[in-house]
Parts: sequence; structure tokens; C-alpha cells
Amino acid sequence: MKKINDAVSLGLVGAGYWGHKLLLKFMADPNCSVKAVCDTHSAHRDNIRKGFPNLVTTDRYEEILEDSEIEAVVLATPLATHFHLAKEALEAGKHIWIEKPLALHLDEGHLLVQLAQTKKSVLFVDHTFVYDPAIRMVHDLIATGDFGDIHHLFLQRANLGRIKRDSNVWWNSAPHDISIMLHLLPASPASIVLHGYRYFQPKLEDLNFAVVEMSDGTTVFVYHNWLYPENTAKLTVVGSKRLLVYEGKFEKRAATLYDYAVERVLPGGDAKEELATTIPSKILAEHRLEGINAQEPLALAVSDFLQSVQNRQAPLSDGKFALKVLRVLEAGEKSLRSGGSKIPVKI
Repeated sequence: MKKINDAVSLGLVGAGYWGHKLLLKFMADPNCSVKAVCDTHSAHRDNIRKGFPNLVTTDRYEEILEDSEIEAVVLATPLATHFHLAKEALEAGKHIWIEKPLALHLDEGHLLVQLAQTKKSVLFVDHTFVYDPAIRMVHDLIATGDFGDIHHLFLQRANLGRIKRDSNVWWNSAPHDISIMLHLLPASPASIVLHGYRYFQPKLEDLNFAVVEMSDGTTVFVYHNWLYPENTAKLTVVGSKRLLVYEGKFEKRAATLYDYAVERVLPGGDAKEELATTIPSKILAEHRLEGINAQEPLALAVSDFLQSVQNRQAPLSDGKFALKVLRVLEAGEKSLRSGGSKIPVKI
């Protein structure tokens, strides 16, 4: 009989660029035992056999599902395949890790979440950056009122490198930033406007800009670009008391807090001040945010998934959280296809 803290036996489906990264992370975790890798591309299977000769490789997904020793399935496959492959895994009684986003359509996402609940299976969606120690630290600072009232977030994710052929920049990059937004802010999204542009491929947007209005009046700007000279994943927080800039790319992670002041001109004050055409503002002090854990967010996500399977508990990035992300993604897509109309968001 399996004990609660035994290593989780796992099958990986999809051994391409990202699947290979996931394989290394899972194999490095002591709570995991990777048993098999499935991929329909022979070149990917050959690469796995060369690097990991002890692993079983197959091109038949059914072999993963029919193996009673495999408790959990990790899906690192194209977005369009998520729903059907995840549904089959859950129906087979497996726990499931799904690369972001959960699904292409909200009704599919709902079905997967309900199925996981029925089967008492862990459903995890890889919203990696809610596990970033720096993002968790910013979350705590916001929650304790360190920033004062939050006026604005600006999230940028841009680079010049791998351009996807199976999804546009919104569906590929926005799950990261929408999940960060939902994790950081206590209010819910109320509406979204999304504009997208196609410069490289005729049917897929490679640049987009979104404006999300939250229920408490906070605004969130989200910018993605696959044709950008700098590799960046930047978060800016504008509060009534403090500001923050965080560069989240792992190789150059750094966060700086700024104390600032804006002079207020009071009614009945000095006439010269009231006639001034500008309101002075300035940075009073800046502080490097220390104590940012050097652990990679993906390794922390892997650990949470495995411990959730072992302890039969919901992970931080569970199906319910993923549905919230999917609702914003769908509303954004609707805005994009309607020429940038403001679309309500219901979380």
C-alpha cells in the first residue's frame, strides 16, 4: 500500500522545449519518480532516450493512462490539446499538471475542474509566477498596506526569440501576467480592453496591449511583444505611498521600492502656488528589496504540485484559480476580435 509521503510516480506528456525543462525539474525533486515520457515526435523520444536511458518512452498516450503505477500526468502539449488530454487523464483517475492556460474555452475549463472534484484528483495549472518569492513578497506588502491604496499596475513581458506558431502572444504570455494580477490585487477585474497587432505572422498577434479596470478603480496595463530588443518581464506597482519596479527575468531579478511625495495645493493657499502649471513630485528614497529567494519559481511550483498530490490538498494554482485567469483571457480575446471594445469580466 502506498504511503502518504512516498514519491509521486509520474508520466510526462510532451517532451519538446518546455517539456524537457519540466522533466529536469521533476527529476530533481526528491518527492517525484518519473516513470515514462510520451511524445508523438520520434526526435523528441530519441532525445529523451539519449539523455535518460532508464525512462520508458512511448508515442501512445494510452500507455501512460493504463499504467496503474503512474499517479500523475504532466501535460506539456500544445494549448489546443489541453482539454481532451486532461479530461482523459482525470477520467483514468490521475492527478494532472496542465501547462497554462487551463483550456481554450471557459466551458471546457469548468468541466475539467468539476471532473477533478468528482474524481478527488489534484488539478494543477502552471501559473509559475505566483510561486516567485519576489511576487509573494510584493503580495504581502500590498496586503499589509505598505503601498497605501494601489492606483496602478503595469506588467510587461517582451523579448526577441521564440515566436509561437500555435497561439498568439495573448494566449501564450497573458496567463503569466493575469495570474500575477489576480494574485496581487484583492479586487476583482471588472472590464478589459485589448488591442493586438500582427507584424510577423498574418493570423497571429505578436504584440498586444490590454487595459484592465478592477472593481475598486485600480487600473492594470498589460503589454506583450515578441519583437522587442530587450528580454524583460517587468512589474511596476504604483501606490499612494510607495512605488515598486521588479524585473522578474531570473538571470537579472531585482526589485526596488521607492518612497515618493507629491505636493498638494490646498484651497485658499498661496496665490502663486495656485497659479502654478505643475505639481511637484519627487522620489524621497529608494530601497533594494532584499531577501528575494534565489529558488526558481518553477521548482517551487513543482514542489507544491507534488506535495498536494501526496497530501491530497489543493495547490495554490488550482483549477478554481485557473478558471479566474481563463475568464480574463476569454474576455480579452472577445475585446480583441471586436476591435478593442470594453468587455465586462465576471470572476
